[in-house]
Amino acid sequence: MKRELLAQIVNPAVPSLKDPEKAPQILGKFVSGFIGLLLVAATIWAFVNLLLGAFNWISSGGDKGKLETAQQKILHAVMGLVIVFASWAIFIVLLQFLGMSDGFGGAIKLILPTLL
Repeated sequence: MKRELLAQIVNPAVPSLKDPEKAPQILGKFVSGFIGLLLVAATIWAFVNLLLGAFNWISSGGDKGKLETAQQKILHAVMGLVIVFASWAIFIVLLQFLGMSDGFGGAIKLILPTLL
């Protein structure tokens, strides 16, 4: 009777989770996808700032203050891109070192401890 009642309880966030053994894979795919989304968003943000800095440089009209501001914006955008891709590389190397990833672009394999 209790098992039948528990079988009716479902998680609305993960409706397709029929087998609890697959929970680590689903969580690993979620974390991997979320980190990928953050990397894409950071890259787009840096690229937009790079374009804005270039536009400000072109439209500075010879004003030294505006030119320096545009140069700083471009420098910060390039530094941001370097930091984003360096953090991605460090993350991938760390995952491979811990045995949680097959390679570049692979999903994170989580192995959760059990009580048995």
